[in-house]
Amino acid sequence: MDVLRLDNIDAGYGESQVLWGVNLSVREGSVTLLLGSNGAGKTTTLRTITGIIKPWKGHIYFMDKDISMYPTYRRAEDGIIMVPEGRRLWPDMTVYEHLEMGAYTKRARDKFSDNLEFVYQLFPVLKVRRDQLAGTMSGGEQQMLAIARAIMGDPKILLMDEPSLGLAPSIVIQVFETISQLKERGMTILLVEQNVHMGLSVADYAYVMENGRIVLEGPSEEVSEAELIKKSYLGI
Repeated sequence: MDVLRLDNIDAGYGESQVLWGVNLSVREGSVTLLLGSNGAGKTTTLRTITGIIKPWKGHIYFMDKDISMYPTYRRAEDGIIMVPEGRRLWPDMTVYEHLEMGAYTKRARDKFSDNLEFVYQLFPVLKVRRDQLAGTMSGGEQQMLAIARAIMGDPKILLMDEPSLGLAPSIVIQVFETISQLKERGMTILLVEQNVHMGLSVADYAYVMENGRIVLEGPSEEVSEAELIKKSYLGI
C-alpha cells in the first residue's frame, strides 16, 4: 500500500517554477530515498508534501485521500511529520520541552507515554539529559533530539530533510543506524539526502531529482548501479 503518492506535481515560489511533473510514491513500512544536488527541488518537494507551499498542478494523496489543499496543521494531525534540515531547535528550551512540543496533536498526546519510552530507548542520552538546554548540546545530540521530537508526533510517515548535513562522519553513521532501527520497527520514511552511499544503503526504493524533475527511479540496488549515479554522484 502507498502511504503517500505525488501525482504530476508542479510547484514553486511566486512566479518561479521549481517542480515539474513530479511523480513519487512511498510504500508503507519502507524507506524511500530522494536524491539530488543542491537546488534540485528536494526541499521544495517536502514543503509541498507538508503543505507549506501548495501545488500549482497535480495531486497529493495520503492514505488514499487527496490532501492537496489541506493546511499544514491538518497534515500534521493526520501523521505527516518532518525532521527539518538544520534541526530547527530552540536553544533555550530543554530536551524534555522539545519532546513535549513534538506531541502537540491530540493523536500524539494520546500516545505520549508510549512514544516517550520509545525515544528514550532509541536515544538513551536524551533521557539522561532531559533537563539540559538544547543549545548546549553537540550537533549530533541535537540531531537525535530533532528526530525524537518528530517521533513524538506519532508519524504515519516521517519526512527527513538532509539528516546527515554538517555532522561528523561518526555521527552520520549513528544517524543512519537510527534510520535502520526505525525501518525495522516498520516506520514509513521519506528520506531526502545528498550522502549517496549512506542513503542507498538504508533505502528500499530511490528517486533521483535534477532541476525539479525525477530523472531516475527504481529499487535502491538498481539505482546504485545506474550510470547517472556513478558519473554524477560517485565519480566513477
